[in-house]
Amino acid sequence: MTDIPKPSVQAFLVCDQVIEDSLTKKKSLIGIFTHLQTSSFPFHHQHMGLYFCLTDAEGLYHFDIDLIYLNSEQLVCRATLPNIEIGDRLQISDFGINIPLLILPAPGRYEFRLLMDGRLIAQKDFTVMSAPGPAATEPAA
Repeated sequence: MTDIPKPSVQAFLVCDQVIEDSLTKKKSLIGIFTHLQTSSFPFHHQHMGLYFCLTDAEGLYHFDIDLIYLNSEQLVCRATLPNIEIGDRLQISDFGINIPLLILPAPGRYEFRLLMDGRLIAQKDFTVMSAPGPAATEPAA
C-alpha cells in the first residue's frame, strides 16, 4: 500500500452553521464561536457547523471527527465522513459539515479532533459555560 501525503490543514473552525452556495460552492460560516453559554446541562445544542480546509493532499482519504469533553477525556461523539478523493496536491479543498444535534454533558472545554486514517491532523477547542442566573434584586426600602 502506498502512503498518501498528509494534508496541510489551513483552517479548522467551529460555528453555528455552514452554508454552501449551490452555484459557486463558496461556503459561508455563520456564527463562528469559541464559547457557548447555557442555563442547564446536559446542553442540547441544536445546530453546530464545522469547516476545514486542506491543501497538499492527493489520493483517497478517510476522515473521522471526534468531539472530546476535555475535562474527563470523554468521547462525546464521532462522525465518519464519506471517503474523499483529492486529485492534485496543489488543489485547495474545503469542507463544511452541519451537525443537527449535539448533547454536551457538562460545562468545560470541548475539542473537535480531525483524524485522517486514524491519525490526528487538526484540533479545535471551545468552552461551554453556565449562563449567569438572573441578577438578584435589592428589596425596596
